[in-house]
Amino acid sequence: MYSILCLRNPIVVLLLFLIISLGAEEKLEVNYKERVLLEDFESKIFNSDSFQIQANTDYLPDVRMSKNLTSPDLISNTSLFVRIPTSGSGIPIDLIFSKPYRIEDYLIEIEFHIYSNQANGDLFLYLQDSKFQKHKILITSLNYNGWKSFKVPIGNKVFQSDYIIGKASSIKLTGIQFNVAKKETKDKEDFIAIDDIFIVKRSKYRFSEIGLD
Repeated sequence: MYSILCLRNPIVVLLLFLIISLGAEEKLEVNYKERVLLEDFESKIFNSDSFQIQANTDYLPDVRMSKNLTSPDLISNTSLFVRIPTSGSGIPIDLIFSKPYRIEDYLIEIEFHIYSNQANGDLFLYLQDSKFQKHKILITSLNYNGWKSFKVPIGNKVFQSDYIIGKASSIKLTGIQFNVAKKETKDKEDFIAIDDIFIVKRSKYRFSEIGLD
């Protein structure tokens, strides 16, 4: 009886309406983003031929798949393994994908799972935006031991707009760079592994059901 009387009170009804509306808006805000697996390094075989490798020819890296070194945080059978020999002298190594990863939605962030054996240097990603401009963005310093995951915000760091609404342009993940510092110990090899790569994205536009005004 008390509940019925409360519902007849216009102030109570208004408050309930606001609570329901805020809850629906919060749910919409949570669900408009989507986390997607971009590469698992299992669906296809990667090796040195999968990249254009730009480095000092005296110490070209060994690039292959590994079944022995995978992230404990993932359900994974293989990872991309990069071995940089002891002769590395501090000159960057570029691994440019033969087939870049194309992303047409608005890219919020990229998530990497990376192993390092305290490789002394930095890891970068290469992006090409929808204006075809190239960007080099820091992922992390490699001066740690073991597996770690890293979320790299993209958002407004690069141009992502379409020139014509409804005609999607894209940005591309074109490669990675190992900016390896000069080795402190001559006999030490650097081991780096990359497991699953995820992206968080959303639609570039929100159209109403009846279209544009």
